[in-house]
Amino acid sequence: MSSHIDSTHLCQLTAAQIKEILVLEGVSIEQYQPQLHRWLTIAQLPDLGQLSLNLEPEKAQEIDRRLQQRDIVEFTAMTTVMNIDICDRYVFIPLLEQLDLYSNNQSKLWGRICLRGNLNSVWTAQDLSWVQALGQQLLAAMNLLSEFIATQPAVASSTPLSYLAESIERVDELELICQKKDDFINNITHDLRAPLMNIKMAMRMLRISMRTDTELTNLLAGHPAERYLAVLEQECDREVELINNILDLQRLETALLQKKGSTDDRANVESIELEDWLSTTVESFACRADESQQKITVSISNSISTVLTDRICLTKIMTELLNNACKYTCIGGDILVSIDSNLKSELLTIQIRNQAAIATQHLPHIFDKFYRVPGNNRSQQGTGLGLSLVQKLVEQLNGKINVVSSNGWTEFTVDLPIKIGS
Repeated sequence: MSSHIDSTHLCQLTAAQIKEILVLEGVSIEQYQPQLHRWLTIAQLPDLGQLSLNLEPEKAQEIDRRLQQRDIVEFTAMTTVMNIDICDRYVFIPLLEQLDLYSNNQSKLWGRICLRGNLNSVWTAQDLSWVQALGQQLLAAMNLLSEFIATQPAVASSTPLSYLAESIERVDELELICQKKDDFINNITHDLRAPLMNIKMAMRMLRISMRTDTELTNLLAGHPAERYLAVLEQECDREVELINNILDLQRLETALLQKKGSTDDRANVESIELEDWLSTTVESFACRADESQQKITVSISNSISTVLTDRICLTKIMTELLNNACKYTCIGGDILVSIDSNLKSELLTIQIRNQAAIATQHLPHIFDKFYRVPGNNRSQQGTGLGLSLVQKLVEQLNGKINVVSSNGWTEFTVDLPIKIGS
């Protein structure tokens, strides 16, 4: 199979995922051809071979110029299908090809992702950021694929020994490319985190001033500044959560790679009183559950009271799963939390069940990075990284996680090997 065909297939899969998750009228991925000043359609869903987008030359040039400037462009335009004019909403999202992994300025426009909806379509800023991130991942995958194919041996008559040597060399090259990608993600994530923390601190100081500064309080009396500040704090917290999750995932993936083939247990093991730990962890979600009239029921086995494990990892696993359950459980729904243990196998089993259904076709992707089940409550927006982080944390503790959904309930089961405390 040629590189072109493989790349087209990757684009088609990406377009299908975007269309399904955002429930759009259509999606296309197009590559920019600067020599011809035109766009080449690589993937398109549905097949819109008979569709033409009617744009005046000045409008098309303006869109191209803004995409070159890395802007996301939204507009309303007429399309013609079978000689019928239809008014649709469009979004063009630029895809940038990084020429130098360590320079933010060395990039060029590779192409664009076009989202098409009707006049009632709504896409949030986070939806568009997710599409752009997915597009950049697509470019990275296509580059890796191209470099891998370029390193394939030209002559098939190589000896087995020479072919093995070439394969090892290609693996080393791919590992180097992946390392550069990880370094780039770490660098840009750290660079984003610093200004966000400064913004967060500035908003905290502003809120303190609004409470303590009488002159400022009188000036803002009746002004919706409090509401504006709350929105800023919420959006800032969401971005900080996204960056923290990315950094945590990077650290865990690196730790798991280093752990392979090693018998050294790097977990920070400590003694945990299960009943006290579970009560404290669940209590932090009590107010949130009350606001949605949700009921959290907790049960814990009496066969074991103390375990030896990594408290930070275990708490993060439980917190993320409870957060997920509260987020997607309907108003007035139930959330069931249970902990059981097997003294013979020294296995701790955590189960969290909540009243929310996940279609069977989405279950295999539930732990994928940035994956969000379509049709869920869009007002409860997340980063799409929480369950990916849980999976890596469970792996870090040498455990297993499984999810099933049926009859209106979803159940996450975590099995962790633990040491029994005295």
